[in-house]
Amino acid sequence: MPEPKEDPRETWEISCYHCGRTFNALEAPFCTCLSPARTFVCPHCGQCFCKAPQVHQKAFWAAAPASLWRRKTLQRHGAQSELRAQPSPESVSRPLVLVVEDDPETLHVAGEVIGRLGYGVIAAGDGEEGLRLAQAYRPELVLTDALMPKMDGRELCLRLKELPATSHAKVVVMTSVYVAGRYRSEALSKFKADEYLIKPLDFQKLRLILERMVGAAAQVP
Repeated sequence: MPEPKEDPRETWEISCYHCGRTFNALEAPFCTCLSPARTFVCPHCGQCFCKAPQVHQKAFWAAAPASLWRRKTLQRHGAQSELRAQPSPESVSRPLVLVVEDDPETLHVAGEVIGRLGYGVIAAGDGEEGLRLAQAYRPELVLTDALMPKMDGRELCLRLKELPATSHAKVVVMTSVYVAGRYRSEALSKFKADEYLIKPLDFQKLRLILERMVGAAAQVP
């Protein structure tokens, strides 16, 4: 869905959390972080403020003009409308990544970014669907959110590791909630995860994880 055309006379100057320079948030692109609350890319330093403290992000959106809220809403609705036609198991590109995420916008962004890196990608909206798709498609890597309805990402990871058809798959669990060190230790030891990451997960971090886990894609744009 195309973004709405704003009044060219309208501006909303904000200061970048990282470099301190100002820019017009109404013209800045959304970042590609895997986060349900993506922010904007600073044109000066190229960074977003997804990893800024929550108090900073809340203050930003509390002061945001209505036009920016409309843009954010349309972005989310567009992500929902584009989900989720699966190719046949025989036609997918490999290495294949299965993304399991109950937030539609995060799922959409993950699929778009992973595909841009040259990997095959399929998507599931919850753990039960993820388990079914993993058995049908046998992906090389599963990238799953930890906290989901029906079956959470940690339980999905354990089930995948126990099934002969999917035990080969690398499983990366991501979370923005269970961030204490004990949750990471539990995911790696009890649930057999190959990696445990804290969201938001940015483009470069995601690329490095994919390359380390399953190798570089045959053709990376």
